[in-house]
Amino acid sequence: MKAFKGNTAKYLTAMMGLVLIIAIFSFHKSPSLNNKVKNLGFEKETLYLVQRGTTGKLGNVAKEFNISNKYASHLGIGFIENNTLTIYHVYVDKNPQNTFLYIESIDNFIKPEDLNYLSVWKLKNIAPTKFNAVKNSLIQSEKEKINFDFNFDESDKAYYCSEYIVKELKKNGVEIMTEHKKDLSGMIKQILKKDTLTYFPVDGFENTHKAVKIFEWIK
Repeated sequence: MKAFKGNTAKYLTAMMGLVLIIAIFSFHKSPSLNNKVKNLGFEKETLYLVQRGTTGKLGNVAKEFNISNKYASHLGIGFIENNTLTIYHVYVDKNPQNTFLYIESIDNFIKPEDLNYLSVWKLKNIAPTKFNAVKNSLIQSEKEKINFDFNFDESDKAYYCSEYIVKELKKNGVEIMTEHKKDLSGMIKQILKKDTLTYFPVDGFENTHKAVKIFEWIK
């Protein structure tokens, strides 16, 4: 009986040790998304496009308007400031400053609880002078009262996420995509009161060779 108990204790100890080893190995094998992003080695004087995807109703509706990307539903643009990737993006909800323009770190950008996708793209052939012009233009936009473009119409102060980025870049001679057309039906057609929507898709730049993908995460 003592031998049986002794063998059982040894077996349990061995199993606990094995579980601990697996847990430690798994931790090192699968670092958090935040750590993966921090290890990307972002470069100064470089512009980045950052896509994220969420599983909520709003995110799923947005994905239907992509050209080919099945996961992305939102787009931001960023650059390194104070050793952190700072992202500018227009979102459908107002922020505490009573505007729809958000300026936040990559850590905050990936905070949505229903986040299931992230990709980071580096814009190609951006000279230092061009980078500074775009950066200054983005900073200047902080002073504007930017609204969300719920109707997807041409407007000077109302934008949806990808429209804001396209126009800020275009001001400084950088073009990353052209407009895309999609026939509408059902509830979206009734809400927008349009048969066809002309817009800039969240993934509209992916096949234009204007940017290179340096990171992608799918939950």
